[in-house]
Amino acid sequence: MAGLFLISFDCEGNWGIADRRDRIESRFITRHGLSQAYLALLKLLDVYDMPATFAFVMAFVLRDSERAEWQSRLTDVTCDGRNWMENFRRAESSGDLDGWFCPEALDMVMADRRHEIGCHGLRHVPFTGEGVTEDVIRMELVCAREIASSRAIDLRTFVFPRNEVGRPDLLAEYGYRGFRNAHPRLGRLGRIGNLLRECDVWERAQPEETSVSGLVSIPGGCFINWQKGARRLVPRSLCRARWKSIIADAADNDRVAGVFLHPHNLIDGPETLLFLEDVLALVAEYREKRGLRVVTQAEYCAERAIAHCTPAFN
Repeated sequence: MAGLFLISFDCEGNWGIADRRDRIESRFITRHGLSQAYLALLKLLDVYDMPATFAFVMAFVLRDSERAEWQSRLTDVTCDGRNWMENFRRAESSGDLDGWFCPEALDMVMADRRHEIGCHGLRHVPFTGEGVTEDVIRMELVCAREIASSRAIDLRTFVFPRNEVGRPDLLAEYGYRGFRNAHPRLGRLGRIGNLLRECDVWERAQPEETSVSGLVSIPGGCFINWQKGARRLVPRSLCRARWKSIIADAADNDRVAGVFLHPHNLIDGPETLLFLEDVLALVAEYREKRGLRVVTQAEYCAERAIAHCTPAFN
């Protein structure tokens, strides 16, 4: 397999911070802001003629006319000792659900047929959360697929909420071919380690990974340098040098590189789009000169299946 590059977006709105009352009450995520963020991303991808995977939290794309139908199915769920739906219930009671739903984001992505629609869960409930049972996970998967089917979407790849891989063995039962794995953090340093990685100008791409529970494990790639908080201290030139090392390694050594972010990162960190453009410009350069190919997660899974002669992926 030649060098590959993958672009993926975790599309979630307020569902991604459903357990963060302070973040939700800051009201930085709005339906208008989300629409503008998706429009900006799609325009940038069009400029460089690159496909991407947009992994949607499926509740996020419910239309206004569908909410009443789904209200009884968006039940409470215990996760890490608290009700995951607590802040949604508060918003629901107040009548202010701005930021929780943005169906036009899905419509915009689907209008550009080069992109893949993936799944990021139903309500972004972490599958690894304490108290999140197999029954809860199955309900998330069933309902997510039902909403996707109503839009004539065949979900093929999955991005785990919070990027925490849990129960991948269940995904194949619901038609998934693969999932985006998590990029390992630097030891016990967690987020500090991820920040330090932004300064690693010798970082390399990733090799192919072994399958997990019969599914293709898609190399996790790296989070873009979201321009908020301490990440703003990392110079743009340093980030560009780091990505050039990753992309060159993928192109020259038949490895896999990838970038991901949340579209709402552009709302409270608008300069993030410039950093993403730097990455895509480098990818375009290596696509032209070194044969680097840009594929969606579903295309990556299909190629892996063919390469390993896996009948289930035919």
